[in-house]
Amino acid sequence: MAHRAIWILLLFFLSFCITGKNVERAFVVEVIDGDTIRLESGDLVRLLGINAPEKGQKFYIEAKERLKELVEGKEVLLEKEKKNTDRYGRLLRYVYVNGSLVNLIMVEEGFAYAYVSDTMKYEEELKKAEEKAKSMKLKIWEESEECERCIGIAYFKWDAEGDDCINSNDEFVVFKNGCSIACNLSHWTVSDDSGKIFVFPDFILESGKSVTLYSGCGLNTENELYWCYKATKCKAIWNNDKDTLYLYDSQGNLVLQYFYER
Repeated sequence: MAHRAIWILLLFFLSFCITGKNVERAFVVEVIDGDTIRLESGDLVRLLGINAPEKGQKFYIEAKERLKELVEGKEVLLEKEKKNTDRYGRLLRYVYVNGSLVNLIMVEEGFAYAYVSDTMKYEEELKKAEEKAKSMKLKIWEESEECERCIGIAYFKWDAEGDDCINSNDEFVVFKNGCSIACNLSHWTVSDDSGKIFVFPDFILESGKSVTLYSGCGLNTENELYWCYKATKCKAIWNNDKDTLYLYDSQGNLVLQYFYER
């Protein structure tokens, strides 16, 4: 009890040392991946200023485990900037534990890329941390930055609401470029276990950006693509019980393989 009381007092003190009204206390119950956590309130928090490896990418598991070590089951301080949430409804926050900025630690140790703009409070610190990790070839910087290791799965919804054939655009996968370089995905392919194939049109995925591939039909945009499989009236692609997603580059090299099972 004494230890917890001291910790609460420390958090209270830190809340005034950072930004006052922009800081709140919270308890972390789960780490979702290397840059996303769930709070006791049920809210999801996306760590500001960083991009950790996505599903299917090298160091995805290591980044998730490191973030678990830092924050899971602990009280933390959350600091916000001007934008409160992202497009998925996740809170955008800097996360502090024991007086240290977790966002910065993840970049310093090579578990995440810096993803900053010139209006962000810790832009310079995150950039310098990335340069240091890169120069030391830590974790994600062990190899050169190539698009074959930059693209990962940010979100995968393989079971649409209701009838998959009727609601096929509620079945989708979100690919994300986690690197600091733009990637040309033209003529890359996505396939499932049954051999259905989607071919990317002429398409550039910018650094830190994502693209959603819907199973049904629609108009392609810079962040939305549509599979619209021609060989069947039912446009649903992914099995609801289990399946495997394969992503290949334009030369036919396997970039990632992601198996799921209900």
